[in-house]
Order: sequence, then structure tokens, then C-alpha cells
Amino acid sequence: MRLHVASVSTVGGQLIGLLHEPRAVRTTIHLDPDESLLLYTDGLVEARTPDGDMLGQERLARHLAAGGVPSAEHLLHTVDGLLGGLGPGAGDDTALLALSVPLPPASPHQEKR
Repeated sequence: MRLHVASVSTVGGQLIGLLHEPRAVRTTIHLDPDESLLLYTDGLVEARTPDGDMLGQERLARHLAAGGVPSAEHLLHTVDGLLGGLGPGAGDDTALLALSVPLPPASPHQEKR
């Protein structure tokens, strides 16, 4: 199963903790049932691959798209496995938050079809 991965722009946001009054980016995202959202710090995409390159957003998106079911738990497990495969220190300065909306339970009427 191949998933659709899309990024959400955070252009204009500033580093929290560095400036006295940082400018935050605000956006609204609607998640449908069976959709997930992964929030991460730049440490994830700046992690170094074994060849010395940064992981980058494109590689991360390809890895997530190939990962299967998009639950929050699965996303975190997938990223943890990715970082573990990059070697020691790859997860340095990385924070993750995943949210997902589960499918509603099937009603008895739907199961009989």
C-alpha cells in the first residue's frame, strides 16, 4: 500500500527560544478518518545518512509513503526505524509528534453487506 505524503508550509516561522518575540506560523489542517499528521523538528530532516548527506524532506516523504498504515503509532515507529538505520546520533535534536484520526467503528448494518 502506497500512501500520499504532503508537507505543510511553515515558511515565516522562527526558532522558539532564540528570540524574545519569535513570529509563529499558524495554519489549520483538517484530518479525515484514517489520516495522520507528523510534526517534527529540523533535526529529523538534517540527520545524516551513511553516505554523509542530510536525510532531507524528499527522502523522509518517500520513506513515509512506503511505510504502510498511517496511524500515529505507526508513523512514530517508522521514523524511529529510519533513524535507527542511519546510525548512532542520527536522532540528535529530533522531536516528533504524531496525530491520527481513526476510522469510525463499523456499524452492524455495514458488516452484513
